[in-house]
Amino acid sequence: MKRVLVMGLGRFGGGAAAARWFRERGHPVLVTDLSDEKKLKESIAAIAPLGVELRLGGHDEADFDTADIVVVNQAVPFEHPLVQRARARGKEIVTELGLTLRLLQGPIVGVTGTKGKSTTSALLAAMLQASGRPVALGGNIGRPLLNEAERLSPGTIAVLEISSFQLAWLEHDDFALTAAVITNVTGDHLDRHPTFGHYAASKRRLVESVRPGGAVVLREEDEVCRSFAAHTRGRVTWFGESRPPPVALDDLKLAGRHNRWNAAAAAHAALAAGATPEGCRAAIRDFRPLRHRLESLRTGGPVEFVDDSIATTPDAAAAAVASFGRPVILLTGGRDKGLDWAPLVRAADRAKAVIAYGETGPLLHTRIPASQLRPTFDAAVRRALELAQPGDVVLLSPGFASYDEFPGFDARGDRFRELVGAPL
Repeated sequence: MKRVLVMGLGRFGGGAAAARWFRERGHPVLVTDLSDEKKLKESIAAIAPLGVELRLGGHDEADFDTADIVVVNQAVPFEHPLVQRARARGKEIVTELGLTLRLLQGPIVGVTGTKGKSTTSALLAAMLQASGRPVALGGNIGRPLLNEAERLSPGTIAVLEISSFQLAWLEHDDFALTAAVITNVTGDHLDRHPTFGHYAASKRRLVESVRPGGAVVLREEDEVCRSFAAHTRGRVTWFGESRPPPVALDDLKLAGRHNRWNAAAAAHAALAAGATPEGCRAAIRDFRPLRHRLESLRTGGPVEFVDDSIATTPDAAAAAVASFGRPVILLTGGRDKGLDWAPLVRAADRAKAVIAYGETGPLLHTRIPASQLRPTFDAAVRRALELAQPGDVVLLSPGFASYDEFPGFDARGDRFRELVGAPL
């Protein structure tokens, strides 16, 4: 019996999944997190019946000295001194995803990228399912597979969305993928990764882990993706502007040119993993936008409201603006992640109106003189409602992180829904 320390309970299930997995195997578990009980209410409720010890509002280095295993949440900084202290004392350092990869018996398809990985992962899994293949979708998409990994049959295909944070923490893990998809690699999370090179190297880890002869699906127009082709033992398939998709995309209901690329990438990987062209086309026909990802909200009025709260980079917000052929009122702002704002500034010229808010609001207002400035998210949304006319699109595609006012992009998107009268 080993003493287990879960560092970072978090809000998206990974910490709770790890605590459950170890407790069900008889290990004493201590969960420690910098956040307080109020911020972690749902996660705490998920582990309440397990009998784990909680230490919230800070970490105690003594806990790291007495633990045998430290499970690190992906949100923990890579060079955290307490993790380094534990490693130096010979403690086993693991992650929820790393444990999952050890336990999965069947084929594994990994999906990463700066943007589009959730949509691509979900669409890929839907294509396999529509083709009659057993599939489990999980990972960074918000569904940890750790507690069901051992029960999945060897024939079940695991489709895993994997973030740069998770890949960086998997640096010392040995795992093999049947296929990998990288949607794109542009600047992001430079508030966490020390350099863009470090960020890109974490993404490259995915293609390096593909089995010999496995499928590697890469965006042709992406310079970093092109460089990854030399770092894999798999067979590279390209998708992008100049490459015809492997199946027809005429029935795709997702807005934006970038989503056509996501669908093409998903189809390439799905076919390589055993999907049929018919299954791919059926999934494309039936697939709807994921929550907070260019999601059109039903309010019954003449104005369309679109929740793209997941867009936390200027590139992503620019792509969202370009997705509509009607007048767009853009809501943009939040916390800066150290990225180039130029794509968003250029895209603002295409919008009917731009409303800037939050920490980046004042500087955005300077960079986009025609924008209107509001101090808070709520005030910005209310101003958009005042400006909107029939036929307009009110687009929440912030281009920045949510942490100035919200605990995550999902909470920001949910608040947008409330303010515009859309069902939660």
